[in-house]
Amino acid sequence: MTARHRLPFSALVAALLLVLLGGTSRPAHALAEGDVTFTVTQSPAAPATVQVGSTVTFTVTATVNNSPGVVPLLFEFDYPAGLDFRSGASTPPGVVCSDNTPSTGIVRCDYGVVSTGPRVPLTLTFTVTASATTGPAQAAMRAGASDGAPDSAADGDDAFTGAGTLTVFASSMFTVTGPASPPSTFERATVTYTATLTNDSSAATGPFDASLQLPGAVVQSVSCSSGTGGPPGSAQASCTGASLASGAKLTITAELLAEDTAAGDDVEARLVAAALGVDAPLAGITVHEVGLQRTSGTPAVGSPVTVCTAAVASDAASTAAAGAAQPNDLSRMKGTNSAQAVLQLSDFTVSGPGVGTVVAAAGCGANQSGVTFTPSAPGTYILTARYNTGGTNVLSIDVPGSSNPVPVLAAISPNTAVAGSGPLTLALTGSGFIPASDVRWNGTSLPGVTYVSPTSLTVTIPAAHLTSPGTASVTVVNPSPGGGTSSPQTFTISAPAAKLAFTTQPGNGTAGQPLSVQPVVAVQTAAGATVTADSATVVTLAVSGSATLTCTGGLSKTVAAGLAVFTGCTVTPAGTGYTLTATSSPPLTPATSAPFNVTAAPPTPTSQLAFPALSGPVPRSRLAFAVDSGTLTPDEVRLTIRRGSDGKYWNAAAAAWQDDPIQNAMTSAGSTSWRLAITGTARRSFLSTTVTIEAFATAGGTEYRSAATATIAIR
Repeated sequence: MTARHRLPFSALVAALLLVLLGGTSRPAHALAEGDVTFTVTQSPAAPATVQVGSTVTFTVTATVNNSPGVVPLLFEFDYPAGLDFRSGASTPPGVVCSDNTPSTGIVRCDYGVVSTGPRVPLTLTFTVTASATTGPAQAAMRAGASDGAPDSAADGDDAFTGAGTLTVFASSMFTVTGPASPPSTFERATVTYTATLTNDSSAATGPFDASLQLPGAVVQSVSCSSGTGGPPGSAQASCTGASLASGAKLTITAELLAEDTAAGDDVEARLVAAALGVDAPLAGITVHEVGLQRTSGTPAVGSPVTVCTAAVASDAASTAAAGAAQPNDLSRMKGTNSAQAVLQLSDFTVSGPGVGTVVAAAGCGANQSGVTFTPSAPGTYILTARYNTGGTNVLSIDVPGSSNPVPVLAAISPNTAVAGSGPLTLALTGSGFIPASDVRWNGTSLPGVTYVSPTSLTVTIPAAHLTSPGTASVTVVNPSPGGGTSSPQTFTISAPAAKLAFTTQPGNGTAGQPLSVQPVVAVQTAAGATVTADSATVVTLAVSGSATLTCTGGLSKTVAAGLAVFTGCTVTPAGTGYTLTATSSPPLTPATSAPFNVTAAPPTPTSQLAFPALSGPVPRSRLAFAVDSGTLTPDEVRLTIRRGSDGKYWNAAAAAWQDDPIQNAMTSAGSTSWRLAITGTARRSFLSTTVTIEAFATAGGTEYRSAATATIAIR
């Protein structure tokens, strides 16, 4: 296809470069017939019947007889809509395949720039999504992306083997059957359901999953003629990994229990094998409840009420509950005694405000049974028939009475709680309460309307109602006839406790005596509101420094309505800037009081501190002051000495007179004698003076002063 020319040296160099780069000396052009010979092999070969999700491969082998030059060699496959591209790879790797290139539904594989000779095998893999047809015109080779005249397998010496129609299995290729045994039963009775799937096509299936779907039933066991049966406990019987040859049959056998529902709902069955296109309805199972019929007269207090099992077409208030008559068949109905096909007295329960004794009913139909009871109070009575270990039907019977009163709700206790607290019992007082009284919280009935008396009810407030601060309306409702709703009482839910606070600060005081103002500590929310619902937190006080704090009844108080009120609190010794700290159990943020001062207590006058009698002026040369402590046995005795001429006080330590009072320490001079001597040059300060002396002592922690003073003249 190429012509020979005489070329200058530069052109020969360029041609040589093309040989090195592209494996040929000829320039790029469209592929012509014979340049590349390729074969596409489809597996499975058509015609074939396959299932959704199965795999189809296309193996491409190619030989380059005449290189396209410096452009890449491309293989393109325009695949049908029933296939989804999964991968494209060569052996060994090297060829790159891209889906939807150059347009949707085309896979392009790039061999790169090639030389003459065989190419590596290439495999394209697809998943079957629907029936599809392949043909030679779908496969082509190109010399580069711009080659407008590709070499197609539909013409010339290229080939596409195995092309044709791939038919996907469909529901029409199978026969589905599914009888139940028995086809009609009662709630929670055992039923055997056998479903079959027959392959009517001429092709064998691959592995597939199938399920017998039984909504309204619980599968107890599963067996499969092909594949593996799935686990019990759900509403379907499944088989995994099944396969069917042409004409073969898959059998799924399920043991199941019909559910206990409000109306004995039937079980609608389906067989589903998605890979085969099968989703077919099957014969269902009719599920009955046992019918209940009141056979006695109009319900009334003191009159026997009889209810029998029977065939009942529809519900009738206080009269009938729809269902079928007992079948006298152990395979479809049995009571607590599995050997008896007719329900016994123990298979019925009756609840209500005054049931009394329940006995087996007389006069029910053939193979039917029931109960008789005599209501002693008006209200609603619930009769339940139980069968097949979990099946039930219920008949509600209203027994009228005299007109119920309108309830009066006078008070609730407690009427407050802290948000986040646990459930609590609420006591309601008032009048007109009856056993059927209903306590409501914001209009919703509360669980747990113990009736105590016509004036008293109790009810449990669940913790879920006490999670957030706010208020709730509590009412009592009496049912008809008569009856009505009480006026509401308000229940307050306060924010949870977060901290302590001194709502009354401690006042100043005198050492050893109660403070002028006694402290009060409040349990408060984070926003500073007193938690009045708290009557459990324990508050403990402590004083700052090394002082001693005592309070009447101790330093710990349990709060009442959120307050801890302390009395008789005293602080010793005297000092300034004292503070009290309040802590709690359970722990809350502590509180510290404002500072307060404690002054010393005035000394107690006593005649035990006495001065020896003196006659005439005392010479300063032998000046010594003496005090007798009598029976006090003090720890120390101190003396003030005041000069009469100017009112100044003697400071023995400084040996000088000063303006401020000062108590000078005396020295023990015997068991009860104390002495303060003036010696040395200090005696000159007492020349021709008259002084007044007063004694002070500390004994047993109490301060004393002399009841009298003494005036002494000194010469």
